[in-house]
Amino acid sequence: MSKNCISRVYLCAMGKEGLRGAWLAAVLHGLNDGYGNFLSTLMPLVKESFGLSLGMVGLLGSVRMVAASFGQPIAGNVADRFGYRAFFIFGPALTCAVMSFLFRFPGFWALGAALFLAGLGTAAFHPAGAALAGSGGGSRGTAMSIFIAGGTVGAALGPLFVGWFVERYGVGHLEWLFIPAVAVLAISFSLTRPTASKPPEARLFSLPREKLWVLGLLWGIAMMRALVGISYRTFLTVLLRERGLSVAMGGAALALFSLSGALGGIAGGRLSDRVGRRYVIGSSLLAAIPFLFSFLYSDGTLSLVTLALAGFFLMASNPVSIAYAQDLFPGHQGTVSGILLGLSWGLGALMAPLVGHLGDLLGLTNALSIVTAAILPAAAAAFFLPRGDRPIPSRSAPSAQEPAP
Repeated sequence: MSKNCISRVYLCAMGKEGLRGAWLAAVLHGLNDGYGNFLSTLMPLVKESFGLSLGMVGLLGSVRMVAASFGQPIAGNVADRFGYRAFFIFGPALTCAVMSFLFRFPGFWALGAALFLAGLGTAAFHPAGAALAGSGGGSRGTAMSIFIAGGTVGAALGPLFVGWFVERYGVGHLEWLFIPAVAVLAISFSLTRPTASKPPEARLFSLPREKLWVLGLLWGIAMMRALVGISYRTFLTVLLRERGLSVAMGGAALALFSLSGALGGIAGGRLSDRVGRRYVIGSSLLAAIPFLFSFLYSDGTLSLVTLALAGFFLMASNPVSIAYAQDLFPGHQGTVSGILLGLSWGLGALMAPLVGHLGDLLGLTNALSIVTAAILPAAAAAFFLPRGDRPIPSRSAPSAQEPAP
């Protein structure tokens, strides 16, 4: 099949011209986060295969998380300066390669180094993917919601898929999964145009200082939202187990929470293109609070319904915040995306052990109630964002991710 033929098929599949890059970025986001989350499912087998202690297992997870989270602002800034295409393609390639050959490394230290590299691959991809998704000339809120939803769906389905694959074929055939990843990456590479290098003004410390307080406010909102989301994802299955539900039911509830969040992000992103970013961020966070508390203090079908609605409203503002920052800093899209995606998630994840300790002292329901209250100041902060938050179309330059002719 010729490249022109591939491009035509792609254009038909992607639909609206301004969102073509967002859909492509979403596919790679799902690929990257889906493969990246293989580790959570395979960790018991990694522990047995490498003869690791629980402490060593925890270290492996932390190494990847730290690299993936805190490397994003730096990777985003470098991508702003030198172009997004290489980060967009080779970041997921690195993540997929490490996860596919997870059981081929010779020992603990080699495995740890490989997982650190996989984290760097994830760090390289996210800001570049967000920048390309948001710079296609379409509605940025909608584009960012598509991009975020792709990662959420991949992160939810990846562990389920690799669990089935390993049960059917065994870990000895895990490297087969690198083949479909390479195919997706090769097609994506052919459909992504290189972006031009930018002048030195794109460097990290050249962000307009008069707008930094807005970026700081957006980051604070993102960090508090990440703390709540990560806390629920970390302890949801434990909480439901305490209530007498099965592990399988807990996994299904976790998938429900994640996928509802993906739908919420799409709805929030589209709405923000029409009514403004600030309103959607503040109102969706406020709406999440009663549903989160309803879940914590209800049971049966009602608890699952309120859990789904809580995930929907909690994550509705996630892509909107990134779109707001990209509107505000059009020359630094990778940098600000890395700050809101990486630093907020990383610090939120580092606080999860404190939530667990609080659960040991007060009970898990009470601990999650306290964490849920963190949404209130986040929602209040959203209404201090500048009123000039209507989307700023980025139509002045041709899309960097248009399919090559």
